[in-house]
Amino acid sequence: MQIKTLLTLLLAACLVTPAVAQKKGKKAKKAVPAATLTPAQTLPSFDGETFSAALGIAQASSLKQYLQQREQVEDAYLEEAMRGMTVQISDDERKKALAFAAGLRIAEINQRNLPLFNKEASGSKDSAYVNLQTFQKVLADAVLGKETAISADSAMKIVEGQIKFQQEKYKAANLDFLAQNAKLKGIKVLPSGLQYQVLTEGHGPVATDSTEVEVHYEGSLIDGTVFDSSYSRKQPATFRPNQVIKGWREALTMMPEGSVWKLYIPYELGYGERGSGEKIPGFSTLIFTVENLKVKGEAKPETH
Repeated sequence: MQIKTLLTLLLAACLVTPAVAQKKGKKAKKAVPAATLTPAQTLPSFDGETFSAALGIAQASSLKQYLQQREQVEDAYLEEAMRGMTVQISDDERKKALAFAAGLRIAEINQRNLPLFNKEASGSKDSAYVNLQTFQKVLADAVLGKETAISADSAMKIVEGQIKFQQEKYKAANLDFLAQNAKLKGIKVLPSGLQYQVLTEGHGPVATDSTEVEVHYEGSLIDGTVFDSSYSRKQPATFRPNQVIKGWREALTMMPEGSVWKLYIPYELGYGERGSGEKIPGFSTLIFTVENLKVKGEAKPETH
């Protein structure tokens, strides 16, 4: 716990000394030379009990803020936190209490990760595929070395197998989406597999691989989940085609300034089999609406 507040008060007290400056022309009263005064003569002294109480009071505000903000203790349970701080218990009881608190923190982590578990295993964050109580009960048994229905190796194969099944299912759905999308009116398919639709025809310059382009965009998955949007941030982005994923790179070096295109990017031209973070799973088709606002610097000739 920091002691800055108390030290600041003590330093301030040290600086409060009697004024000795005199107006010009007036005779100053005889004062004891500063060199003869020791700290013990100029600073107040307190007994240990008074100091201890003052230290507690001085730090109360900081501790309360720490408990509320860092430990997420609600006001209604501050008394419990203070009971834990002040209760006199044995070393063994303290270790048990700390271990119990660690278990509670793990339970909170599992609860937060439940949508991710469901997404990996069933394809939907909102599903009830993973039973949290079953998971935690068997997890506890395994940690404690109790007998479980299957071995650790078998359990790992089941987990990996289910995730692999879901990945292949998701991959097939994305490939089917692209196959059906390619048949729609207005969709153009390039040899690379990139699909695009011209929403607004632009007639300005076209970026080269190393030309900066200012764009507005919104990206989503085939289920409509938006994973990124410069529109929502109300701030366009600027980058070079050679700084982005392959699908964007190909499109930006074809789009004239002023164009608005809708891109359908296969996973091979996007984030591949691994995906990107929690928002974009592996094998994802990326759907982008891209608005080319400005091609900066060196560019290809204007199109007509």
